[in-house]
Amino acid sequence: MLNTGLHHKFQIRLADYFFRAKVILGCALIAFALFFHTFQFLEGIQSAPVIGALLGEMALFLLYFALRSHKPDWVLPYNAATLFVDVLAITVALHYTGGIYSMMWSFAYLLLLAVASLFFSRRGRILYSVYIFLAYSSLFHLERTGVVPRHNVFGVPESFGLDLFCWSSTVLLIVVMAVVAHNYVELLGRFQTFANLGRLSTELAHEIRTPLQVIEAAMERQEFPSAAKREIQAQTERIARFIREMLAFGKTETRRVCRVPVRELLDYSVGLVFKGLSAPNGIELTQDYTPEALWVEADPDQLAMAFCNLVRNGLDSMDGRGRLTVSLSRYGFEWLRIDIRDTGSGIDRSEFRKIFEPFYTTKSGRRGAGLGLAIAKKFVEANGGRIEVQSRPGEGSVFTVKLPLAAEQEPSAGRKPQIASYAAPAQGSGPNSP
Repeated sequence: MLNTGLHHKFQIRLADYFFRAKVILGCALIAFALFFHTFQFLEGIQSAPVIGALLGEMALFLLYFALRSHKPDWVLPYNAATLFVDVLAITVALHYTGGIYSMMWSFAYLLLLAVASLFFSRRGRILYSVYIFLAYSSLFHLERTGVVPRHNVFGVPESFGLDLFCWSSTVLLIVVMAVVAHNYVELLGRFQTFANLGRLSTELAHEIRTPLQVIEAAMERQEFPSAAKREIQAQTERIARFIREMLAFGKTETRRVCRVPVRELLDYSVGLVFKGLSAPNGIELTQDYTPEALWVEADPDQLAMAFCNLVRNGLDSMDGRGRLTVSLSRYGFEWLRIDIRDTGSGIDRSEFRKIFEPFYTTKSGRRGAGLGLAIAKKFVEANGGRIEVQSRPGEGSVFTVKLPLAAEQEPSAGRKPQIASYAAPAQGSGPNSP
């Protein structure tokens, strides 16, 4: 009956906050009930039964914190039991504060249903919804038949039509809340699953990284045929690139912002990608940069990785033969523009929105996991820019990056910005080191 789709510690934390909120709310309601009783406000309200129900609830709430420290395994079952008791307490309070005409307490059913959905399984949510429906419908029936007296404290003219309207409205809200809460909990469970997968992938990447460096170091020390050595380098670079992409995509880090010369950063990024190519002879590279010095205030590591991924994406689309053009120019007064144009296979317009989604790729399995463009978009936007694409099947693609220009001033003498430290080769290892 309890929800096993959400993490146990997450549910325990929710239960802690839930019981603290219920203690505060219970104290406030008792204070209001005492106020009504003392000053005879709304004389029809029977304060004593309401206060008695609330005090009983408070005893249950305070007992939770004793169980939390001595019997932690009992916390979630105890929470589930108190949720059922809460429905009875609300029904009693509803009866003595206006009956079914008091819509305020009816909305308390909806709040309980929303909270309970975080702790109950699908079967438990259905059972709890039916339980609330039966509790409210029983009160409606008992008041309509006169088995219990109706405390119409608001002096509403009684009629069967009004009774039916109040009952049907509350039941409809209960059904709607049950459906909404169910969908919300299912979505929350999916998000938590994705978060767990993200943590797992990051840990896996860290575990692979060290033995990969050992393999590369051993390869540098041993004699291998040139063809075998190139193949080993290509495959280790493939693994290293995947690790870098997984770590970059899953990690949230503070940006290291500084003034960056975009021309130098582009040269570095393009050179880094071409340095890792096993056979770059079939690719014609054209670099068309404005002679004007253009600077941005950004994280150079993030921008370098974004540029590397865009250049690599263009190379992959050309299958080792074609022309890649990288251009840099001013765009208006406050922006700069970088165009990365390839003569590859192109992209259908229907895929423009999908290509920036994580793990979406039209390449073969040897070319990556579909994270390159997602990371490029993430890092460009994180630095105040935007990325656009123009393409037609068979005519190549153009990826355009627009970034806000920095103020036109030269950096202090002797200070040179550090560029793309994330991808710099480690000491003693080759250029393809992860």
